[in-house]
Amino acid sequence: MNTQCIAYVTDENYLFPTAVSALQARRAASASTDVVIVFTERFRHHDEALDFCNSAGLIVVDGSQLLAERFAKIDRSDFQARITIAAMGRLLLSDLLPRHYRQVIYIDGDTQIVGDLAPLEELIVQPGKLVAAMDYTSIIEAAQTGQKSGYFNSGVLKFDPADWIGPAAFEYFIRHGGHLHDQGALNSVAGDAGIFISNRWNFPRQFLHLLDKHPTIIHFASHPKPWDGVYFPCSRAHTAVYGDVLQNYPCLSPFVRKISLTRRMAYRLRSFRNRMAYTFEQ
Repeated sequence: MNTQCIAYVTDENYLFPTAVSALQARRAASASTDVVIVFTERFRHHDEALDFCNSAGLIVVDGSQLLAERFAKIDRSDFQARITIAAMGRLLLSDLLPRHYRQVIYIDGDTQIVGDLAPLEELIVQPGKLVAAMDYTSIIEAAQTGQKSGYFNSGVLKFDPADWIGPAAFEYFIRHGGHLHDQGALNSVAGDAGIFISNRWNFPRQFLHLLDKHPTIIHFASHPKPWDGVYFPCSRAHTAVYGDVLQNYPCLSPFVRKISLTRRMAYRLRSFRNRMAYTFEQ
């Protein structure tokens, strides 16, 4: 029985990109690390989701009942209904995952695993500590001021589930809210628990055009997403991954979400503008 896992939390709307990242994680991780997907709700296409997970060697955890009970404590009207159970679910992984896991690597679904995960797997996080990388805003702030920020991104985390700050962050959010949801709550209660790692493990998509070395995990935290199309600074290769997985796993087709023509045109305009701005800066 493995004592380490890579965990994802998703609702039905976000299963497709999450499935792609989880499949990449399964291929990149060692056999001694499980890859788990926590479902936050009962999917309409539940059988298709299970079919994919079983064929890809992924473990499914049904978190719908526990998360619904915990989420009932939050008055969503106070936060313009922008909170999702999937976003907050990572805070409660210690209650959702089987007890035999002693080390958990949490990864957001809007990521791609493009390198070897072994160094992150081999890292042992002590109880009460949290391993994370700097947030995109922190990187910008450090570049502008020359001073490092202690604000981390919650898209890739590693922790000991027996003693970590997720539940405390969940309670903090219930009391105080926050426009950054789980990430803001985690940073608010972290104190000296945070241990920073290289952004190769959580690389912001905004910097893809500046790369001279390959990261291990790319985080597409802002729109447009690579599964929406090829938009600067993402490459055709970043987008092609989703088509390739869909071709190999047609059971995922019910989970593909397409953007509107209006949004597609807006993304194309933004992509062209950003590409031109970068070109003329060189």
